[in-house]
Amino acid sequence: RSAFLTFAESLASTGWADARSYLEKGPALLANIQAMQRGRFLNLARELAHREGRQAFAFFAEASRALAQVDQESHGLLLSLAEELVERSPLAAMEFLKTAPMALERIPIETIAEWHAEGSALLDQSTDGGEAYFRMESSRGEDMLEALSSRVELSRISDILRMYSKALTGAEVAVHSSEALAKKGIGWVEGDAPSTEGSAIFLPPHVEEFPDKAQNFSVYKVYCTHQAGHLEFGTFKFEFERDGAIFPTERIKAEADRPPPEPAPPIDTDGHVDAPGEVTPPPGPLTDMERFFDIFADRKLASDLFAIVEDARIDVLISREYGGIRQPYSERQARELDRRPEANQLPVRQAFVENLVRASLGGIDRIVWPQQLMGIMAEAIGVLETLQQPQALVEDSAEATLRLYRLAEGIANVMPEMLEDWAEVSEGDLNVSPMTADSLGNDAQVDMPQGEPMPYESPQPVDFRGEFKPETVQMLMKLRQERQEKGQASPISPEQLKQMLEKSVEITIADMAQADLTQSSELFLTNLIKELNQQQDQRPGKEQPVPTEDGQPVTGMSTADDEQELPVEPKYFFYDEWDFRAGDYRPRWCRIVEYPVAEGQISYYEQTLSKYSSLVAQTRRQFELLRPEMYRKMKRLLDGEDLDFDAVTEFAIERRARVTPNPKIYWRRNKIERDVSVAFLLDMSASTDEEIAKHERRYQQDDFDDDPRRYFSWWMARRAQELMTPPKRIIDVEKESIVLLITALEAIGDDYGIYGFSGYGRDNVEFYVVKDLDETLDDHVKKRIDKIAPVRSTRMGPAIRHATAKLEEHDSKVRILFLVSDGRPQDHGYGRDRTEKEYAIHDTHMALMEAKRKGMVPFCLTVDRYGHDYLKQMCQDIGYE
Repeated sequence: RSAFLTFAESLASTGWADARSYLEKGPALLANIQAMQRGRFLNLARELAHREGRQAFAFFAEASRALAQVDQESHGLLLSLAEELVERSPLAAMEFLKTAPMALERIPIETIAEWHAEGSALLDQSTDGGEAYFRMESSRGEDMLEALSSRVELSRISDILRMYSKALTGAEVAVHSSEALAKKGIGWVEGDAPSTEGSAIFLPPHVEEFPDKAQNFSVYKVYCTHQAGHLEFGTFKFEFERDGAIFPTERIKAEADRPPPEPAPPIDTDGHVDAPGEVTPPPGPLTDMERFFDIFADRKLASDLFAIVEDARIDVLISREYGGIRQPYSERQARELDRRPEANQLPVRQAFVENLVRASLGGIDRIVWPQQLMGIMAEAIGVLETLQQPQALVEDSAEATLRLYRLAEGIANVMPEMLEDWAEVSEGDLNVSPMTADSLGNDAQVDMPQGEPMPYESPQPVDFRGEFKPETVQMLMKLRQERQEKGQASPISPEQLKQMLEKSVEITIADMAQADLTQSSELFLTNLIKELNQQQDQRPGKEQPVPTEDGQPVTGMSTADDEQELPVEPKYFFYDEWDFRAGDYRPRWCRIVEYPVAEGQISYYEQTLSKYSSLVAQTRRQFELLRPEMYRKMKRLLDGEDLDFDAVTEFAIERRARVTPNPKIYWRRNKIERDVSVAFLLDMSASTDEEIAKHERRYQQDDFDDDPRRYFSWWMARRAQELMTPPKRIIDVEKESIVLLITALEAIGDDYGIYGFSGYGRDNVEFYVVKDLDETLDDHVKKRIDKIAPVRSTRMGPAIRHATAKLEEHDSKVRILFLVSDGRPQDHGYGRDRTEKEYAIHDTHMALMEAKRKGMVPFCLTVDRYGHDYLKQMCQDIGYE
């Protein structure tokens, strides 16, 4: 009580409002602290009050809430570590307690002192640097946590896994967090399960299963390899009428033998169901996979069986093709087997499926099954073993599913107590020759006890195999392919979608929306169109389009010819920001939101070329001065600079062998085409809306005061002249310059990209794409230039880093970054307050230096005639004008 009142007195001396809040809320906040440590916590808060004044109550409240998230047994250690900091920096002590829960999410309590010691040493060197460390706004703090943590973050290894996936599949495959896939609203709901939607691989955001980082990375490799295996070995290229390589094709006959579906009454756009006599046949399946699953009465059972056999086929092929992954893959399978539920505790049909899962994981010796039904299990295992042949295709998995389904269909899903003699399976029980497996499952006769069957439930998922949705993936792939071939996806009728949602066990309406089936179909269709419009390197989330001065959105790809097409969603990227006071980067501090620019009128581009035609030739000559000297070694020539020793050796051998030798034994160096890439980065901040120079108002006569009529006559004439020739703004000069520059670049063949940037705050740095580096100049690009317009603020650092990243990905000998701005960088939160300019200048300078270190040639151009002082500090030895 004494410590509580003493802290109240300290607060009252700095402000009665804080003291009042403390007396009202303090007891509840103090209850978050372990009882034995409350006195120490109050003493620490009082010490902070003496040193920092009004920040004391905020510290008390925030630190209390933070410690509430930590085991109370750890409060004593955390307070001891905070007490070590308070003498040197009360703010560092406060930040340490506030961020302790986040640190303890990644490292155990036993290593928190080591992380603290690194920050304490940094605090001795730099107060700002130490405080940033404990705020977790320092890359040094992040790196220390990463070194102490066994957790592996996907964000840190996604590039490695992307290259790994490309090596496996031979195609560009993006790697993203599963959370991103779940947020797309196209059928996936698990945010921490590996999966694929046919063009990218989605993995959990982090793995912390083992105390060793290398083991956790191996988990990621197994996750990624299995999903890449689906893409490499053709899981989603299933064709209903194509034969497999092992099993005879029976699914076509099975389709013909199934009862035809009942026709449903048509539904008009208002959801009205017509009269009973007016019926139409249901629409056909969207994909071959849907057509295959339509064969089965129990679609969930068939889907589970197909997942088991296809995953097993992929696992076998991966182990056979890639020996390096074999051991971690086997370890993962063994770990999954240890997690499986007891088969003899499940209803019998579910136990049958569970045992198939075990067999697919290499755990035949883990199968538990009734002796009286051992023949069925033997046949089922025979089907799985037959599928392990290296020539097996996805069509063979379909045939295996058909055979296993016939076996499972004959097993009643009764409780396990109704069958006796459950026992582990021995090798003798499963003595079925794979050579006879093509006929398995055709005549399954089972004597089952009579009883009430239980509803069938899917088996417990296999962790590393993740979410498997072949029907949905094949639909997405089909729509993507049609979009590439025809420029747009074939329309999906509401009836087709409604039918698919009704039948599918992969997409659960309850997971998509709390709405009726018609509304859910519309929602799903909308999300599908968004996904088709969206590029794959996409971060989760959605931003609202930014309006231009005419009220139209800057973003999106809608045109007059296609008003119904949804806008392309933005891409998200994160970049560090340089804190010059802390002498360190703030990790992942700024979020770039990349938008495509909307299209305007092509007449702007054409009029600008016509207006400045004489400058085009001059600009072209200037850029030709950047032409690099590059040579390529040309071999096997009749004459050249020197002898090609390989060719000379072959010449001698052939002459010895009395064969007419090849006389081309020289080489020389030939000049090849220039190899230059240029990224233009335009400042699109609100300040670019200003006029280049205000019109000087010179009175031609000085007697207006004596004659108001003459004054108004003169004023109306001047106003009419200004309307006919509006004043030129900074953004207009930028746009005209771009038109002239890209015309010159087109003439000399250089690759170039046109980008703009603006935004407000570190979470919304807007990056506009007018033309990407690998995009050709066409009418769409010319129309986008017309829509370049002033928007918001100027946060240069992250925009420069993102443009640098684009240039870095583009393979060129010379890469130039051309920054065009109207003044110094300035943005909300780009420094301690709105008036500070040093922080933004230092971050921009560091971004330019990063580009230079990566081999870029940065150049800054500003129209600010008073900008020499800050440009000298911001650019230093980097070219500027």
